[in-house]
Amino acid sequence: MKRKELEMYLERLEALKGFMEEFSLEEFQEKILRVTEFLRRFETLDNLIEQLRMIESISYTIKEYLTIDDVAKYLGVTKSMVYKLTSSKQITVYKPTGKGIYIRREDLMKWIKRNPILSNEDLMASVNQKLFDLDNGHKR
Repeated sequence: MKRKELEMYLERLEALKGFMEEFSLEEFQEKILRVTEFLRRFETLDNLIEQLRMIESISYTIKEYLTIDDVAKYLGVTKSMVYKLTSSKQITVYKPTGKGIYIRREDLMKWIKRNPILSNEDLMASVNQKLFDLDNGHKR
């Protein structure tokens, strides 16, 4: 066994020792039962993972300021792409400490909406509105 593996096992044993000193055997069993009941609600590990992914995707709608990682995940692009967008000043960024980059969700949504391609229905509605405005302008 390598030295690193031994150190890892020793760290785990120390953590377990600390845990066991903090809780009695009954408390430990109760915690295990609570975790088991929690996991049983999801039936399979895949269901639990799907729930966690859903929670993660919802978290983007809650946070007002997103990190580079958050933005990359949200847009489905690489962090490099997000850095290119920020360095070319296509998206407004905030650096409260001078280092970490944050992007307001509102600014990101504005950037996403910058070049819409209208559906046929929206295009017709826009044309009809402009015709209506022109017609009313000529009648005055």
